[in-house]
Amino acid sequence: MQRLLFALVCFALLVAPMALDMRPQPATAASPSPVRLTEITNLPEIAEIEPNNRITPPGVSAQQIASGRTDSWRQPITGVITSSIDIDYFYFDISAPGSLVTIELTNLTADYDLVFGGGVDPATGQGGATNTFEFDAGQSGLEDVTQIGGQIASIGGQIASIGGQIASIGGQIASIGGQIASIGGQIASIGGQIASISVNPGNNDEQIEIIVWQPGRYFVAVAPSNAGETSSQPYRLTITLERSTLQSLGPAPHVQFLTDRPDPDVTTLYIINSARMQGVYPGELTAINAITTTLSSSTGYSGLTQLVWGESENALILEKGAVIDLANLEVITGTLPFSQLLNDWSQPANQSNPLYANYLAQIIDHVIEAAIAPAGNGLSRDVRVRYRMRANNDSNLGNETNQTTPYPNVRNIVLVGGDEIIPFFRLPDLTTIANEADYLDYLKTIDPNTNGASLISPNNPLGAALRNRMLLSDNPYGADRPYRFYGFPLFVPRLAVGRIVERPSEIADFLRRNAPGFGEENIYLRDDFYYPRSLSITGYDFLIDGANAISRTLQQATSISVTKRVLNNNTWNRAQFEAEWLEQPLDTPGFFSSPLEFYSDTQTLVSSLNAHFDHWQLIPAVSGSGNPNFPADRILSVGYSSGFPSAIPSSSCDFYPSICPGFFYNTLYYSVGCHSGYNVPYLAIDQSLGPRIDFYAADFAQAFNRHAGNWIGNTGYGYGTLDGVDYSERLAALLTQELVRNEVRPDPMAENGETYVGRSIGEALVNAKLRYLRTSLGLNAYDYKVLAITTLYGLPWKRIFVDNPLSAPVEDLNAELPAGDRTAPTPIAGSQLTRTITFTINYDTNYLEPTRSGQRIRLDASNFTISDTFLLASTFNVTPTVTILNNNLIGMPGLPAFTYDITALSGSDDDSERNPLVVRDIIFVGGQYNTVNNFNPTITQIVTETFEPLITTTIEPDFSAGIGFWVPDRFFGHSRTEGDNGPRDTLISTAAQFRATDGVTGTLRTYTQLVFQVLYTDPEAEDAEEALADQTPPVIERVRIAGQDVNLQSVSTLIEVFVSDPDNPTNPQVTLTGVYLADDNVTWTPLTFSQDSQNPRRWTASVPRPWPDVRLIITAIDQAGNSVMYTAKGQFTPPTYQLFLPVINRNQSALSGDDDAGGSAMGGQLYLPIVSQDAAKLVRE
Repeated sequence: MQRLLFALVCFALLVAPMALDMRPQPATAASPSPVRLTEITNLPEIAEIEPNNRITPPGVSAQQIASGRTDSWRQPITGVITSSIDIDYFYFDISAPGSLVTIELTNLTADYDLVFGGGVDPATGQGGATNTFEFDAGQSGLEDVTQIGGQIASIGGQIASIGGQIASIGGQIASIGGQIASIGGQIASIGGQIASISVNPGNNDEQIEIIVWQPGRYFVAVAPSNAGETSSQPYRLTITLERSTLQSLGPAPHVQFLTDRPDPDVTTLYIINSARMQGVYPGELTAINAITTTLSSSTGYSGLTQLVWGESENALILEKGAVIDLANLEVITGTLPFSQLLNDWSQPANQSNPLYANYLAQIIDHVIEAAIAPAGNGLSRDVRVRYRMRANNDSNLGNETNQTTPYPNVRNIVLVGGDEIIPFFRLPDLTTIANEADYLDYLKTIDPNTNGASLISPNNPLGAALRNRMLLSDNPYGADRPYRFYGFPLFVPRLAVGRIVERPSEIADFLRRNAPGFGEENIYLRDDFYYPRSLSITGYDFLIDGANAISRTLQQATSISVTKRVLNNNTWNRAQFEAEWLEQPLDTPGFFSSPLEFYSDTQTLVSSLNAHFDHWQLIPAVSGSGNPNFPADRILSVGYSSGFPSAIPSSSCDFYPSICPGFFYNTLYYSVGCHSGYNVPYLAIDQSLGPRIDFYAADFAQAFNRHAGNWIGNTGYGYGTLDGVDYSERLAALLTQELVRNEVRPDPMAENGETYVGRSIGEALVNAKLRYLRTSLGLNAYDYKVLAITTLYGLPWKRIFVDNPLSAPVEDLNAELPAGDRTAPTPIAGSQLTRTITFTINYDTNYLEPTRSGQRIRLDASNFTISDTFLLASTFNVTPTVTILNNNLIGMPGLPAFTYDITALSGSDDDSERNPLVVRDIIFVGGQYNTVNNFNPTITQIVTETFEPLITTTIEPDFSAGIGFWVPDRFFGHSRTEGDNGPRDTLISTAAQFRATDGVTGTLRTYTQLVFQVLYTDPEAEDAEEALADQTPPVIERVRIAGQDVNLQSVSTLIEVFVSDPDNPTNPQVTLTGVYLADDNVTWTPLTFSQDSQNPRRWTASVPRPWPDVRLIITAIDQAGNSVMYTAKGQFTPPTYQLFLPVINRNQSALSGDDDAGGSAMGGQLYLPIVSQDAAKLVRE
């Protein structure tokens, strides 16, 4: 089998030509962006100055470097780590977003780790919001998921090495242990976040490279690995800052809302800016007025509409909108009018600065927050309140004087207009494969008439975002707080967000055709005698498996009377697509030709278009001659007849929209294609192209909205994998499941007391993104991007109905149970609870199955038996089940994984609305596995647009970097996500581990039993407040083999561990637990540690095995439930630092050794190889 280095494979995936496709190729590497000051000032070398080991009060002692500099600079530093608890902190300020930070740690004679993080206010040393600073590092919940896999070299916005050290970024970094846990705790405690780490094994150099997007104060920490090894020889640390030329506008002003009375019936906000529309489209005043009038109609969008009826015509789903016109945003004090800020956006410096667009978007988001957040009481925040909006919810004008939340029950946000009217947020693209900067370069190759210039200028708002490695997203408009994530906070919407584009005349038509109140607001993909319904699905190459998954779901959910048309192979071309996509070929006379009859519409209500895209064209599996690709302009350019029969007034469409529905009325089409949802305003295209402007300015979001349809696509590059359904493919599969989900409402007159109410397309997308998070083995920059760029263009409240709706996932059904069935036991003492869960896995006979390039393990939920101690409680009656994951970590062996819902409600809370327990950590307490030798795993390869079908190849990345390491070493974790039913906690674990013996094959561990303990804090217990305030885990300073005990009957090895507790430095309040590999070499067995009465930091345990066979996993837990884990960086073998260790005969009197030696030299001597290559340089405490 052919193997290539991973980096080369990724390169090949982007540049390999597709057979018969003559279109230009995307660039393989982004231009150097953002633009930076390239002349670097080399500063004189300095030495570290002790003390410099704290960044939190009291006693902040981090060492400042490069103070007051506004240029690009490089600072070399020398320092010495003097003990296993010594951390060297250095800090500097970054004022320019998009600056590149490179950190190199070299000249190492001991195992040190490197951490970079921060983002706090230089003035206060804290995160949060003030009048001059604002940064929310995000809520916790996903840190542990980003740690699965243990240690990775560096994830500073790039994929670095792929074996041995695998992704570990997060607030606590519990999987690595050592001082990194303490560093993470200190940075989190001041409101910052860890952005990147480097934790290579042994004396290897460490390096971090990361683009920093949030201005603020940042810290670099050098710390000993948790092996506890230090050296008297100095390390060399070199920090380089390449300063960006981007200018931050500072934190955006906040907003106050005044109203006459709240309106709890409003479920949807329509955000418009009539004044901005008039400025951009001065010739479309009539259409702009029509938008405002249509949205404000009390018999339409702003009226109370019954979307779904019960058996007795009772209302089950109601919809009501409210319009917020940003033209009415008033200045309170201290800022420019919003209209002036928008006008100033046209200035060249602001056009080319994506942060200016973000500033505008943040103000709009603050308007939304003030309007809907009940806890805000009419304010988006209590600092920098510079704007005011008014909401008139009664019939009297001018009495809007109450500062309160006007719309507390909003579920949907609709943004009316394209990027030039309501700006997208610009979020950093943290990826390196198909970064958005590549698209700008690719657009230079499309049309020779541009003379090498990009179709989209890098100096207009869209091009500036691309050039600066940023992607477009509407997620922040629907999100509350972001999640803490490396590199930048992760925005996941809790509200459904839709956008309607593009020209005012097109938007006005869309709104008129889709106006609620006529009883035809929903999408009925089900049996209909008079109007046969249909759906269509396409796919090819690596998208075939995703299209198959979508097809299976829709086949199950729809009746046989719904026609299914599927093109899912590597042979279909444009002509075949046009013939099969809709119920008739597009070239059928009168079917889809201009002008359409005013009553035309399609019966293909749902279409999943899995194909490669450019924003202006769909690319078939095979391209022929002539015009091989399907352009969006083919849809957009089709118009409607303006003539009506003489008996019908020409204004009838305004009063009876059902007469003129629009061709794609009440449809939902969606795609995983790259830039399939990238809306490009007309003026963003190079205006020198003349007649070709229309062709390149047409996009699918605009085209489908033009004809009253709803469209979901990607604003950037989409992704998949060669041997599975992951990334954009997985999100599309989850979206499909959510669209056909059996959502019900209580209905007393119904046969079963409830009625199926369909599923809104907006909530389906929101829940698909949440399920994506809950079912991710590990999160990285590509997950971040996939979640950010998937965008709905249309009305999120539209509901889809099918004949055979599918049941919700069991974990979602559990979340809907009454509180009395989800309540945990009451803590016996204090606020801590422990839950033990045992998973027993029985594999099928043929559980190993071949793949394109190796093998994989097949598992499903029926292979699992679950024992859960919470199920013994009478108040806990959930259905225990696992969800099998089909996603894997980039560049890693494909291993089976699963999730298990561990959400539980407080037993100490008497309120009917019980608060959930807080998961502190997951502890591995035992397990058993089988081994498979010479196993050839399938290495996960992420792919995007390719030009030759890759599923027919056997190319696979080399995995030599994983030789000698078990991956993932930390194979489990947990996450917390928010949703309609409150927080949801999930245990996530692989069911196997792999260790490479060469670059191709290795040893596979398939677990037959896994035993975990879940540590909780009950938030309603008496001492819970103090426990929850403690977020700093203990530190495993040092682990080593300290001696061996030999007699005739047995051999045992003494393990010595030093643990410190940052909250109790003199008397650590910790518990040490562990497991060791038993004599059978397949069973992880509990290991008991004893604390030294003279030195409370020192713990010892005896492993009944010879020292070369000792394999350990050690966990330290403090009183609050914070924990840290030791795996020897995936080797599970503790080091020894002594050339001779004592061999203690049990028949002789053993003498206690000192803290360094671990025992006396009495008895025989056993020679052991030393781990370090330079014993003379080692420093032991």
